[in-house]
Amino acid sequence: MAEDDRLRNAGFVPANELKFYLYQSRAKIDQLYRQIQAPKKKTTVEWKVDAKIGSFMRKTERENEPNDEDKLRAVLRELESLQLLGALEDQKPYIKCIFPMRWGIYNDSSCRPDNEGPLVYFSGMSDARLVGMGGSSCHIVGCYGLTSTASRSCTPALVHFLRTGLDTGEGPEPIWHESEREQLDETYEAMLIANYYLRGPVQNLDFVAKVLCRETISGAGRWADGYNGHIDAILATPLYVAQVDPMAEDG
Repeated sequence: MAEDDRLRNAGFVPANELKFYLYQSRAKIDQLYRQIQAPKKKTTVEWKVDAKIGSFMRKTERENEPNDEDKLRAVLRELESLQLLGALEDQKPYIKCIFPMRWGIYNDSSCRPDNEGPLVYFSGMSDARLVGMGGSSCHIVGCYGLTSTASRSCTPALVHFLRTGLDTGEGPEPIWHESEREQLDETYEAMLIANYYLRGPVQNLDFVAKVLCRETISGAGRWADGYNGHIDAILATPLYVAQVDPMAEDG
């Protein structure tokens, strides 16, 4: 730990903190960073006096603007300090995990405004736990393992949930004269269908994400490869997603 601190103080990143980023939400990171960080601008006053005349000199000092990685690390430290960040099984508003997932562009069936970029969707199911994460594709860092998926007639529910989550970090109000229960049921079904249709390599992904909704669901049937027991489902929107190991084509 002392060696890691020495490297950070010298301006280097310890080897165990290096990441192969696939996705990094600069919008979410900047928003959270502004809330936890005191203003960086400070003013000092200096007086300069000689035998004939007194002169006043006002000096404004600015610290170096932190880069995206500095902001992300500061946000994660604050979330941990406030006990807002936990594992998948913890009932925390933010989750941190390494999980086997596939990912790709989400076919939103024209449920998204034309002036918005397409959604990117990460999904995986392991040990009766389903994790789905969606975000704006403008924050994709690399494209290795990228495929595509959809959720058929349940697509509008999932798109509505994800678009609201991107803006507010929370789940939406019910739409289309549906109850909250009906909308949640459609959203979880959409997650199962999207996971079923995702293809491409399964990668162990390291991520931190804001939870939009979570629940234990049952009766997944064919969308869960015949698994009919209870499934713990979590829908979230990520701050970052990184590969635990580089893909083969990365060398």
